[in-house]
Amino acid sequence: MRNLFLKYLNNTISADELKTLCHYCQLDENDAEIDVLIKEYFQTESSADDGVVYRNLEKQREDSWESIEKRLKVDRAPKRLTRSFTFKLSIAASVLILGSFSFYMMGRLKPDKTQVIELQDLQSNRQQAKLIVSDGTVYDLNGKNHEVISDESGIRYKNGDTLAKVTSSKLVTLLTPRGGNYTLTLEDGTRVWLNAQSSLRYPISFNGVKERVVELQGEAYFEVAHNSKQPFIVNTAIQKVKVLGTSFNINAYANENRTITTLVTGRVQINDKSDRKLQVLAPLQQASNNGTSVAVEDVDTDLYTAWKEGTFRFRSTPLPVALRQIERWYDLEIDYKDIPENIKIHASISRDSNLSTVLHALEKITGLKFNVKGRSVHMMK
Repeated sequence: MRNLFLKYLNNTISADELKTLCHYCQLDENDAEIDVLIKEYFQTESSADDGVVYRNLEKQREDSWESIEKRLKVDRAPKRLTRSFTFKLSIAASVLILGSFSFYMMGRLKPDKTQVIELQDLQSNRQQAKLIVSDGTVYDLNGKNHEVISDESGIRYKNGDTLAKVTSSKLVTLLTPRGGNYTLTLEDGTRVWLNAQSSLRYPISFNGVKERVVELQGEAYFEVAHNSKQPFIVNTAIQKVKVLGTSFNINAYANENRTITTLVTGRVQINDKSDRKLQVLAPLQQASNNGTSVAVEDVDTDLYTAWKEGTFRFRSTPLPVALRQIERWYDLEIDYKDIPENIKIHASISRDSNLSTVLHALEKITGLKFNVKGRSVHMMK
């Protein structure tokens, strides 16, 4: 593949060779080699624009989207973004799009200084959630506190302010909207990070029960307090995850075609809804459950837990899958009918970025065009 890669960079690659290179790039097992080739390219060939030279890939990765946002805020014309700056943005984000018909290296993009792009500063709602107690009362949670704690005395913010007094035997629901996330500490000390458009139904107290049972819709990361006498169980639409004490992530959105369980530490057992054992995971393993079968593989768990640290992290991620994450975070309605499924994305993007920053970077790399009207997005033909 190295020879084909060099031919591509030198513009001497034939159509058949380009097709072969694209095929290699689609295969997940070639990711490591691709990363090495890209790193070597950026270390040996500099790309300069407006006096800025990018000589080292690691330096580019350190140019976070947060710092880019700060640059936008101090710009004298914050509503407009030149293509020259978009070029730097693409480099700094270290985004690589691999498609079946194109292999597009962002470092080769030549900026057109005459083109400008209108910015739409659409952001997520961030730390937003609602708490619904058993009598139907709904509490809008204070985003400044970021976390609530439940115990036998009721529910309070992490800073100690009381939110609600609830009988310990009652169930409550923590609900995050699109664009919101929140953190919860349960009565047993278990911590839960709830991603956008998700809900967790749980009891105020686990006293007097054989199992600590919660119900999840959407996505959450769990750090379960160890208790060998009370297994911790997470129920989703198609499975049960049983643990004693461990950390793991579950992605169980209704609009995804499978439930993904990613184990960081400890061990978890995956059962079906009838409580029949399906799989047992070891650390750094992931189970993909489509409702009829469960596939297990070793993974880089950081790719699947980065969201709780405020980052979208994609690696060989199909474009529609990546867009669904963006859709949930920015509260969008995306029309998928013309979105190519064979394009895969390699990217690390701050979830603090404006929607326009994210979409314009994708446009410049993929060659696709997205039309945004309000919160509706569709691909332009």
